[in-house]
Amino acid sequence: MLGKMDGGAEYSMVLKEAQELGFAEADPTADVEGFDVRAKIAILAKLAFGTTVPVETIPCMGITRLTTADFDYAKLMGCTIKLVGTATRLSKYSEHDGALSVFVSPKVVSNSHLLASARGAGNAVAVRSANMGIASYTGPGAGRYPTANSIVSDICRITSGTSPIDPFPLQSSIDLDHDFTSPFYIRISFCDGLGIIRRVGDAAERHGVSINSVLQDPIKDRAFANFVVTTEECRLSQVVGMCRDLGNEDFAHDEPVCMPLLLE
Repeated sequence: MLGKMDGGAEYSMVLKEAQELGFAEADPTADVEGFDVRAKIAILAKLAFGTTVPVETIPCMGITRLTTADFDYAKLMGCTIKLVGTATRLSKYSEHDGALSVFVSPKVVSNSHLLASARGAGNAVAVRSANMGIASYTGPGAGRYPTANSIVSDICRITSGTSPIDPFPLQSSIDLDHDFTSPFYIRISFCDGLGIIRRVGDAAERHGVSINSVLQDPIKDRAFANFVVTTEECRLSQVVGMCRDLGNEDFAHDEPVCMPLLLE
């Protein structure tokens, strides 16, 4: 769906097409709200870190609020947008010994990054480790035949007794902290007027958010326009607080759309 939107199609149109092709369910909630990705990243976090992460605790943002404007701004940044599940250690003394943070969100992804190469129904997994850097795994992630193949393969392994007795052999007691850090993309929909940038800056300052850049196409409709703020690295809770404040401003049409940036 995001690939079609990257080409200029509207959300409602690509959702209908995805349902007709069998890539999205008749009730698309699990697909578009990120719940399927959330279940997958919970399993991968258990495999990678040995820690059970309750699915209901994982912050999860879907794609329903994305518009073609987000893809237009992403292109200005040399990026695209992908729905990504992330499990990462937050820095304490080094990048490998802090608390575990797990979350699901659309991300603005650099076109040079591995995850930007996932197209159509393809999925990609990137694993960063101390000794190997980034290792990648790609393959089909949706559709009738890939899904049926995986289910039948699992049934055959179970009936033949070749499935592992303990599918999660690694056990650990890593602390969980889902208030992850990242640079962020924030799109603000507004009715044009004086002092808007200043008030955005005030909201950022109140929540300890440092602004990296401001992007805005020429305004064609003063009653409904968009601009984008990108931030330096900060915590999710800081950006959520900033967006909540901005959503209450008289110039805002609704609460801003925010998502992490993945530029390296």
